[in-house]
Amino acid sequence: MTLQDEFINQIQMHQSLLNKLVYLYADQTEDRNDLHQEILLQAWKSFPNFRGDARFSTWLYRVGLNVSITKLNDRKQQVSTELDEAIQGNPTPFESDDQLRYVLQQLNPLDRTLIVMSMDGYTNDEIAETLGISPGNVRTKLHRIRQKIDKLWN
Repeated sequence: MTLQDEFINQIQMHQSLLNKLVYLYADQTEDRNDLHQEILLQAWKSFPNFRGDARFSTWLYRVGLNVSITKLNDRKQQVSTELDEAIQGNPTPFESDDQLRYVLQQLNPLDRTLIVMSMDGYTNDEIAETLGISPGNVRTKLHRIRQKIDKLWN
């Protein structure tokens, strides 16, 4: 199996992970498509350096997160304005998925990633490795994020 075939196979197996990241960090369809392409491009460029020390999904999360945050920083002012407007507006009642999306949008990018990775079943150690923080810090942050979510939910 060639390197390209192996990469394509892994990406196909982890397409839902990519979709989740794109959905979390881009609101518009065009932005989602751009972010998806950029994550794939950066993953392909980095794939020859993937050593297999971590699961492929953990490595891909890290690549996707780095690309997403870079894109967010490039558009920091625009995103900040949109979030301010959403917070100041009077949101209407949402269905379950919409409520989750609304709550996640109220969190900063790191907190969003932490909670989604936790919901996806990643261990604190895997989350810590992906984000470059300690497992204890992951536990503390997750606890605080859950408290924030409880306040937003109620």
